[in-house]
Amino acid sequence: MAYINETDVQNIREQADIVDVLSDYLTLQPKGKNYVALCPFHNDHSPSLIVSKDKQIFSCFRCQITGNVFSFIMQYENVSFQEAIQTVAKKIGYNLKVTGDVTNQVHKKEYEIYNLATKYYINNLNTNEGIPAKKYLESRGINEDIIKEFKIGLATNHPRNLYQLLTKKGYPLEDLDSLGLINKSGSEIYDVFSSRVMIPITNFNGEVVAFTGRIYNGENTAKYLNTKETKIFRKSNILFNYANAKRAIREKGEIIIVEGNMDAIMVSAKGIKNVVALMGVALSNEQIKEINKLKARVVLMLDNDEAGLEATKKVGQKLIENNIDTFVVRLNGAKDPDEYIRSFGIDALNDNIKHAQSYLDFILNALKANKDLQNIQDVVKYIKEVLQQVSSLDALTKDTIISNLSREYQLDKNILMQNLKEKPQEVKEKKEEKVISKPSKYSLASEKILYAMMCDSKYIRIYKEKLGYFKEKIERIIASEIVYYNNNHNGINLADFNTYIYDKDEIRDKVMAIIARNDGDITTDEVNKCIDVVLQELKKDEIESLKKQLKGETDINKKMEILAKITEIKKEV
Repeated sequence: MAYINETDVQNIREQADIVDVLSDYLTLQPKGKNYVALCPFHNDHSPSLIVSKDKQIFSCFRCQITGNVFSFIMQYENVSFQEAIQTVAKKIGYNLKVTGDVTNQVHKKEYEIYNLATKYYINNLNTNEGIPAKKYLESRGINEDIIKEFKIGLATNHPRNLYQLLTKKGYPLEDLDSLGLINKSGSEIYDVFSSRVMIPITNFNGEVVAFTGRIYNGENTAKYLNTKETKIFRKSNILFNYANAKRAIREKGEIIIVEGNMDAIMVSAKGIKNVVALMGVALSNEQIKEINKLKARVVLMLDNDEAGLEATKKVGQKLIENNIDTFVVRLNGAKDPDEYIRSFGIDALNDNIKHAQSYLDFILNALKANKDLQNIQDVVKYIKEVLQQVSSLDALTKDTIISNLSREYQLDKNILMQNLKEKPQEVKEKKEEKVISKPSKYSLASEKILYAMMCDSKYIRIYKEKLGYFKEKIERIIASEIVYYNNNHNGINLADFNTYIYDKDEIRDKVMAIIARNDGDITTDEVNKCIDVVLQELKKDEIESLKKQLKGETDINKKMEILAKITEIKKEV
């Protein structure tokens, strides 16, 4: 279990300026005393993420996600709290000493196994047995730097070496089998990969979770062999080279998507580092979510064959439907980017990327292919296909395309609109943002008091002197934690308290929601008014409680006492 000293956590948080750190991930624009950016946690088109330099927190007023520099890294990079602390420490040059292991504890053993397998394959490539494989890689333009960058290795023709290595390390046979590293045939056990160049596949966090093995000696067998899906490897949760490419993608504001792992390696080897590869011919919601975080335009550069064309249509449509700016490159004269580079050079490839056409232009041209647009039947077919293609797009785009169709083919725009039907599956999600019920007057007041207490010790004193109690249990727990933190740290501020509560599951989400709804300056007068609202609510609750008590009371004297108390409280309400 990893342990990071609390003093280190505090020092890192204080030394890490949230604006500087988030600038590595987002394009921040100054607005008043704050900064704004497109929120990476929902489909944002108008900057709704606010970053406060004074309070050292971020908050999205649409999706209600909020936190400090650590919680941003956790959610953006999908890492643990300890790993987020390490990431921030590295960014600011803080010499952090960690006791224990900070790797993902859920699948720690599985990642260890794949890490050992990766080192084994790398070592093989650097032996005499690896010389032919290295020559093959060099002939493809893959030098030592690229080999190291992608951790490329070699599975030799010894069919049991990896199996024997891992079992000697104490890893059970069942785990090696379930992770797709060995095959069992009766009593025989042998490695899945043999006589292949090994290309590790990493998850979004850069951990090796699978391999692609490629032949290099012209063997009469399948060119590529991939790890089967396992508990840590799902193709739908992976984009090949994402972990390596994400910094370059952010810097360029562009992500190039190719079809094959070797294409991504070859493109990267020529200096285009903002490239990833599909793990199939479709994009999952998880992959879309990661792409959306990058807030970058997408350039699809898939294989130049019929399958690649259909994949471009399918993937492009999914991207467009998720409001991601999408462009297309079709490489004439070569099957894929790897072949294109070898035939025409990297400058020609760069020129294609520079002049990529928008997905909508691409799809409209593609739908015209193999149609005689002087023929009425082909024209009708073309128009129907266009209407079907654009049915799920935003209203402005649909209107523009339909207006163009109306002019080009002299058709009534209203007729075209009548033929435009939404795809059933697209009606499901009118709005991505969470539907948040309107808080009551009491809730707004109590949250503002708690927010003020998180920001400044003086409001804790006012709370203890004038209120000291909330009606809701979770509010009482939060207030208690605020008072405890203030007493033990000789003060309080929002960013540090945010760090303190991050492992307190019972209150964390509520605290985050409070911060998101109250991100702004607050005055003593406002707090006092909110305390009055809460006190009034507490008195109303007390009256209701006394009324219930009155109904069950039979003693006339006690009834009179209860009635007198109710009358007295009503005067105060």
